[in-house]
Amino acid sequence: MKPAVVPRLLLGGSLLCLAMACPARTIKVCIPANPFPPLTFPDREGQGQWLVRKAVERQGDAVEFEAVPWVRCTDGVAAGTYDVAMPPSAHAAFLPTMAFPMAAGQVDQGRAVGSVTLVALRRVGSRAYWDGTSFSGLTTPVMFNKGVVTVREKLARLGVPGDEGASANESLLNKLLLGRGEILVLNAQQAAEEVASDEFRGKLEILPTPFLSFTLHAAFNRKFQAAQPAYVEAIWTEIGRLRASPEWSRVAPTLAK
Repeated sequence: MKPAVVPRLLLGGSLLCLAMACPARTIKVCIPANPFPPLTFPDREGQGQWLVRKAVERQGDAVEFEAVPWVRCTDGVAAGTYDVAMPPSAHAAFLPTMAFPMAAGQVDQGRAVGSVTLVALRRVGSRAYWDGTSFSGLTTPVMFNKGVVTVREKLARLGVPGDEGASANESLLNKLLLGRGEILVLNAQQAAEEVASDEFRGKLEILPTPFLSFTLHAAFNRKFQAAQPAYVEAIWTEIGRLRASPEWSRVAPTLAK
């Protein structure tokens, strides 16, 4: 298991700097309390955090990341508690309250923070299965982290009940181990680490066909974006530039784990 969540990470500025040297402002960014590799980690900097931090610093400002349950993050951006949620998908459920980078009327994937894959886990010996098209052998709802709307929507399209009653990876993994669910959909990189851990080795396994892959973004509170559109565009554009840079090729692998 991962260590206990560190609730807040301060990056991109010193708390003890002189007034003239301090950044003009601090952009508040919420991230998931669960590790979501390679993009975000609650206790260290992942790829998405690095991209956002660098992009904000290029505007002369600082960034503060706060690790919270994902629903609190997305609700907090909608309410203005946070300036940015990172990393949501550009799902229709988020569009009324969050602004995503756009180009020619479409979400601009070239200015995303990255992509991830989700996989299906089961207990060793279970007959429950995902073949890439449909589930078989299920007698319980498919479990997933609370608030992950892309999983919720795909399960609905498949006509499969979902269980998003828990947010924390630990709770979901233990439910799976105890037989309170037969399939758990989880971030692929995190799932690989969990099934290799002392706690779950030989007890849980990842099914071979991925469940879902999607692109993720730094999404701004719409009021913030409407008040400062050029600033927000500059951050998104810098994220895209950074991802295409030689520096990113060197740095990204070091931030993935």
